Amino acid sequence: MAPRRAVGRAPRAGDGLTDVVHEDVEYARPDGVPLLARVYRPRDAGAACPALVDVHGGAWTYFDRTADAYFDRALAATGMVVVALDFRQGASHPWPTPVVDVIAGIRWTRTNAAALGARPDGLGLIGGSSGGHLVMMAALRPGAPDVRVAYALPLWPILDPLARYHYLLTRRDEPARPPRDRFFQPERLIAAHDGVFADEAAMRDASALAVVEDGRAEALPPIWIAHPELDENVTLPMTERFVAAYRKAGGEVELEVFAGVGHGFANFPGAPADRCIAQMRAFIARRLAPSRR
Repeated sequence: MAPRRAVGRAPRAGDGLTDVVHEDVEYARPDGVPLLARVYRPRDAGAACPALVDVHGGAWTYFDRTADAYFDRALAATGMVVVALDFRQGASHPWPTPVVDVIAGIRWTRTNAAALGARPDGLGLIGGSSGGHLVMMAALRPGAPDVRVAYALPLWPILDPLARYHYLLTRRDEPARPPRDRFFQPERLIAAHDGVFADEAAMRDASALAVVEDGRAEALPPIWIAHPELDENVTLPMTERFVAAYRKAGGEVELEVFAGVGHGFANFPGAPADRCIAQMRAFIARRLAPSRR
């Protein structure tokens, strides 16, 4: 497929914004299935930019590389090359297929850094919900010791698919509550779990929490987690348990809870999203500072 290019003003997320161009390129073809990446970059970058690989959410089943366009464009506008990945998903491509594709996309980004206008060092990861889960499974690198990243930003991530599955089953069987989060649909989410994971044993095998607690992590890069206060897809105690385990294992983690918003809030224009993006930028700047000395 020929690359498609577009340009436009990035959304407001702080100072230093510039025009962003994007193109769609094929990064892999597993079993004859073309996988595309949408590459965002500043139009007039004067030097190689830091690279950030984005993995979209959607319960390992829905959406594509365009889902995170709001914050992808905003981050690219401040001097980054952002590579947003498609990957095989849904019941026809069960676990671990999605993370295999994500790891392939990370390797492709590093290998092709020069052609992308990116630096080969300081590569980071970002992803929301199930994308945050895939980001952390790739960052922890169980079984992929050559995949090394400088940092990761899991946003409202599903860090323990098994615990999340049990939570969904409980919520489905409870009396109806007034909704706090417009994206909370237990039946749909349970069906996605059942489609992607063969059984509960597979869900535990896919647990970033279990990888950390069991000592199977081959790396513990610094991470920044955003958790929305009103999120019903993923509960704050789930995230806090992972934070505690990560710190106990020796990893550096920052957790920011955003008041008054629900799951996926930073995907949509508005002041809460822009505050989140500004904090992402600050974290990335702190993580990249040593490599710029």
